[in-house]
Amino acid sequence: MRARRLGLLALLLGALLLAGCWDVHDISDRTPIIAMGFDYLPSGTWRVTISDAVLAQGGAATYSGAVHSGDGPTLTEAVEDLRTHLARRIYLGSCKVYVLGLGALQNHSTEVLRLLLERSEVDKTGFVLGTRSTAEALLAKPDGVLGLTGVRLLKEFESEMESRDGHIKEPIWKTVWGALDTGDTLRLPMFDALGATSVKASGTALVSGGQLRALLGREESVDLRWLLNLPGRNVVPLNPPWSQYELKTTSTNATTTYDARTRQISVRLSAALEVYSAPSLELPESLLKQLSQAAAETMTQRILTLTRKMQQADADGALWHNTAMRAGHFDFDIRHTSVSVQVQTRVAPQFSPSA
Repeated sequence: MRARRLGLLALLLGALLLAGCWDVHDISDRTPIIAMGFDYLPSGTWRVTISDAVLAQGGAATYSGAVHSGDGPTLTEAVEDLRTHLARRIYLGSCKVYVLGLGALQNHSTEVLRLLLERSEVDKTGFVLGTRSTAEALLAKPDGVLGLTGVRLLKEFESEMESRDGHIKEPIWKTVWGALDTGDTLRLPMFDALGATSVKASGTALVSGGQLRALLGREESVDLRWLLNLPGRNVVPLNPPWSQYELKTTSTNATTTYDARTRQISVRLSAALEVYSAPSLELPESLLKQLSQAAAETMTQRILTLTRKMQQADADGALWHNTAMRAGHFDFDIRHTSVSVQVQTRVAPQFSPSA
């Protein structure tokens, strides 16, 4: 009988572990963390912030919760200080969003990412992002619809397969993997506060060697997505005299090659676009050809402008070093690499009702 009881106990403990429980404490003894923030303050100390979330009663799709913070000279000590402000235990298994404030982004992102890697209970399918302000301020901002900014940020990543705002959605496991390779450049989506309502995607942070190299705007982030072959439906504004016609990408495909002898990256981008805004529903074939040419010129110039920015910042956001390695060249330096761009476009007379 005793052996049978021990066997049942072992099965129960195994089930708890498989369910994601980090210990045998009751779930009501854990703080329901939805988001966590990291700020490196001007004083040289750390501030760690958590946002807990509880779904409103009665079927309403709104959440309530509180924001708690802890300070310390190191990340570990800041977390320990945070514990003293909580009535329940910290459990990171429920956290899905990690926010890096500007101070942490500038020189200390690697410390945060390694901390997340070392904590076994961290859900590696969550997301890491940055903000130009502090993580504490961003998480403390109420959301006009969902109640909590932490929930809003999570839905920004989980609700859309194709980004309209240009930011790059990479789960923690992929972000942390890049942090382990000092030659890689991390691409962290940026979010900032939006008036009195919510938050907005504001671009992409390029981080290399633990240092912030460049902040890309939303349109530059779209250009980077083209180079990384990430899907998205994005408006491509044209220059006069074609500015009255707005085009939207329906598909893009980039192929990249590297010539080790000349140290040149060659990018060939093919794109299909549809007419998003036009004064008439009837567009002649000759006009479509002119729009295709204008789109190709615009997209070429945008990619070249982004390339110069990455070269000046020494930030290989397009991961071209991987292309060079496949060509047998292991000493790639984006600052001393020439880049050529060819863009082919096809514009179709379609008017999409999608936003």
